[in-house]
Amino acid sequence: MRIRDKSIDGRVVLSESIVFDLQNRTIMLTKPTMVPEDVVAINFAKVLERMGVNYSIVAGYVAILFGRSRRSDDVDFVIQPLAEDDFVELCRVAREQGFELLQGDIHSEASIRRIYRDYLAQGYGVRFIYNGMILPNVEARLATTRFHRHAIENGIRVVINDEHVLRISSIELQIAYKIRLGSDKDVGDAVFLYTLFKEVLDLEELQRWCNELNVDCSVLEMGGAW
Repeated sequence: MRIRDKSIDGRVVLSESIVFDLQNRTIMLTKPTMVPEDVVAINFAKVLERMGVNYSIVAGYVAILFGRSRRSDDVDFVIQPLAEDDFVELCRVAREQGFELLQGDIHSEASIRRIYRDYLAQGYGVRFIYNGMILPNVEARLATTRFHRHAIENGIRVVINDEHVLRISSIELQIAYKIRLGSDKDVGDAVFLYTLFKEVLDLEELQRWCNELNVDCSVLEMGGAW
């Protein structure tokens, strides 16, 4: 692992707004202005924290969180497996927090149970909208793969403005996953994260994920597509 020289007590200063506490796997992030994706992510994370549900945020929002200048239609949450009754309770808490279900009626238990059986139990995502805002929304799915489980079990805490807490996938897995998706936008996200975090990345882990996902890491050094 390469570590920036400017390190105090395991904390590495990556920029004026980002400090990575390596020992505690925590990123301290300063954001003077919140984008809509931040608002949706923070409020849905509060629902999961209140429920005691383990989760990880993955995909495009991770790059947006750290300043990538683009928008996304959704914020992707991978959450620990839930029983149907637990999902009903999660929806009750989400409703109190200002969320609605895009595929059904969050006020109807029958509708919630149908969504669980037709979507979550089948491996599909369920979409939540916040305060009537269709975009961006939350897409939540249950962890069903070892990549999902790794994202949850080996994630990173992000503390925003000393106030809000989000949990994200490891940067190494996130970079490899975005390369695997392959679009210009996704590779651009990967290059953005690599450039920002390269001095604290575990390069062996990054290579391992690239091998497992059958992607070529060399695109990162070549600059990728922005």
